[in-house]
This record gives sequence, C-alpha cells and structure tokens, in this order.
Amino acid sequence: MRWDWRNRRRVLLLVLGVCALLFVAGVGAEYLNRNHATCSDGKDPVAQRGGILGQVVVRCHNGQVVTLNN
Repeated sequence: MRWDWRNRRRVLLLVLGVCALLFVAGVGAEYLNRNHATCSDGKDPVAQRGGILGQVVVRCHNGQVVTLNN
C-alpha cells in the first residue's frame, strides 16, 4: 500500500497522531519525574536566572545554588 501525501485527511490525521503521541510521551515523562526535586530540601527554588551558555542557575531556601544544564 502506497501512502498518498495529496490526501489532506490522511496527512492531517498523521500530524494529529504524531502530536498526540508527543503529548502522551511528555505527560509520561513528567509523571515518572514527579518526585525529583531540584533542591536537596525537596522544596521549589526561591529564585532562578540564566547563566552562561544556556545554563540555568537556581537558588534554594537553604542557600544552596544549583546549576542546571539544559
């Protein structure tokens, strides 16, 4: 069976399917990483700023400074 790229309905369904698959993968990744905290005390960071070359620097409640590599 040959794929017909001129069939608008099939192409839109393919794009919709890929978007749905990426959405489900993102939800699954977030669910698996829901208990991983940036700070060692388990709380959210107090402040965040951009570092050098795309790194993110965050400051925690206990004064800890953490550098996140993207």
